[in-house]
Amino acid sequence: MKDRILQIKEYIDKKGKITLHELECAFPKVSSMTLRRDLNQLEEQDMIIRISGGAISVNTVLRAKEEDFSERSTFNAQEKIEIAEKAVSLLEPDSCIFIDSGSTTTYFARALPDENFYVLTNAMTIAETILRKEKPKVAFLGGDLRRHNFITVGSSCLNFIDNVNVQTAVMTATGFVSETGSFTCGMQSEAEVKQKIIEKADYVIMLVDSSKVNKKSTYTFATLKNIDCMVVDKNFPKDLKEKIEKDGVKVY
Repeated sequence: MKDRILQIKEYIDKKGKITLHELECAFPKVSSMTLRRDLNQLEEQDMIIRISGGAISVNTVLRAKEEDFSERSTFNAQEKIEIAEKAVSLLEPDSCIFIDSGSTTTYFARALPDENFYVLTNAMTIAETILRKEKPKVAFLGGDLRRHNFITVGSSCLNFIDNVNVQTAVMTATGFVSETGSFTCGMQSEAEVKQKIIEKADYVIMLVDSSKVNKKSTYTFATLKNIDCMVVDKNFPKDLKEKIEKDGVKVY
């Protein structure tokens, strides 16, 4: 049986995505019921993702995620590097920090000094980046794992946050609406986690590259009154920076 399941996994990895009918044709001597059980076992082992009528290889999903992240991370890369370097200078030594998911915060995670920070995150990309260093400790927030962006959300994640103390939250947004001073993202469940972290944190740093200005997503999770400072790049509108600082939020 193990050999058959391994063969099925290799077949799905090669195809990327298959239907049950394709699997039945590829393994004609195996009953449909047995193939369904094999798919269930592979899903339990996190080897595949079941979809209606078939399955997708996890390796295919991970490759797609890496390609998507690579594309996003290289957009405005110099601006994100600039923001990350300024943001790490604002941290207190040996502090507990939450790092939000996103390409800009991933640059921040890379720039984080290899010191005794205690890092909380709900993003697998961030956790992996920090774990490449020797000294920081990492706590990954439990919860429901979102397949398309590999972050945890949901009630378990929110309950986890209830029991932690965050000195500094390093956040990012899909968009910043200058007229209302609102920070937005695309998912309600993600917005709930962001809101909860911001409520718990002693100090909130928002990283915003200039491409996010006046880009609006579906859910507002914070406004200027909820944060302590913004870190922006050199292309951020000067007049908007002055307006934000008049509203009492420091802009670096």
